[in-house]
Amino acid sequence: MNNKPINRRKIFTILELGFLGLLGWVALSGTLFYQSSLAEAQKSDQLPDGRWIPAEGPTPKFAVLAPTNGTPLTCTSFDFAGGATQGFTTEPTFGTPTNLWHVTNGACRANLTGHTTPFTFYYGQDGTCNYDTGARNAANLISPPVSLVGVFPSFTVSFNYLLFVEGGGFDTTFVDLSTNNGATWTQFLSKANLINDNQWHNVSADVTAIVGAATSIRVRFRFDTIDNIANATTGWHVDDISVCGAAFNQCVQDDVTGDFIQFNTVTGAYVATQCHPPFGNPPLTISGTGTITTNGSFVTLQDFGNGRFNTVTVNTANNTGSGIIRFVNGFSIVIYLINDSNTLNNTCACT
Repeated sequence: MNNKPINRRKIFTILELGFLGLLGWVALSGTLFYQSSLAEAQKSDQLPDGRWIPAEGPTPKFAVLAPTNGTPLTCTSFDFAGGATQGFTTEPTFGTPTNLWHVTNGACRANLTGHTTPFTFYYGQDGTCNYDTGARNAANLISPPVSLVGVFPSFTVSFNYLLFVEGGGFDTTFVDLSTNNGATWTQFLSKANLINDNQWHNVSADVTAIVGAATSIRVRFRFDTIDNIANATTGWHVDDISVCGAAFNQCVQDDVTGDFIQFNTVTGAYVATQCHPPFGNPPLTISGTGTITTNGSFVTLQDFGNGRFNTVTVNTANNTGSGIIRFVNGFSIVIYLINDSNTLNNTCACT
C-alpha cells in the first residue's frame, strides 16, 4: 500500500489551468463566431466602399401616400394584360446596350401575387433577373397621354411595384408627371417613397397640386444605375398603373332627409341616392347619364327616358340647388324632392 501523501496544491493547480483553458477556448470561439457572422452579414449586404444592398423583405407591405376619402372615382388604368404595352413607350438615356424596360411574362418574381399576374413592365433582364450589363445603364418608361376631361380633383397616381436595387444614392428610381405632353416633368416619387425589399407593394400619391388645371397628363418612370457596380439584383417591376380623379363635381343634398344626387357637369353621369326609403328599406341608389345645360350661373342635369324623369339644378352663384327624382322601381314609382340651401357643406353620404 502506497501511503505517499496527496499533493492537493498540485491537483488544484492542474484544475485551475484546465478551467482557465476552457474559458479561453469559449472566449476565442465566441470571438471567431462573432467575427465570422459579422463578416457574412457585411458580405451579404454591404460593399467594400460602404454602399449596400437592402435585405429582402419577408412579407409584402403596403405603402399609401394618398388616403382615400370615399369620393366616387374615375380612373384610367394599365395592367399590360396579355403582354400589351398599352401605349407605353421606352427611352434609353445612358449606355444601355439593349432597352431594359420591357413587358415580361411572369419572369423574375413577376409570378408572385401583389399585382395582376403575370405581365408587368420590367427594368431588368429576364435571363439573369438583374440589370447588370457590365456598364452603367439608364432608361425611362413613359405612359401615353391620360385625359382628365370630365375628371375632377383630387387626383392620384397609384401602381403596384417590386423594387430590389442598391441602396443610398446609387440605382436611382423616380416617378415624374408632365402636364404638357412631356415637354417638362415634375418628380413626385423617388426610391425614398418606395419599399426596396424584393417584394410586391402598392403606392398611391396625391398629384393634385401638380396637375392643376391640366386636361391631360403623362407619367414617367426613371431608372439609372449611376455606375456599373452592384447591379446584380432584381431591378424594378411596375404594374397596375392608375390615374384617378373624382367622378363628380357637383353634389346636391337635401337639408332634411339627406337624400342626394352627385353629377358630372361635363359628361352628364350621375348617381342619385334616397337614404331612407319608406317602410325601413335600405338606401336606394340609381345611376345614369343625362343632358347638361347651362344658363348663366344655373347648371341643370336632366334624364328623361327609360322610366326616369330626373332633373336637378345648381346655382353656382349662391351655391344652392334643387331637384326632383322620379323613376320606376319594379312595380312602383319612386318620387322624392331635394332642396339644398348650401351645396358647399354637403357630405354626399347617408347618415
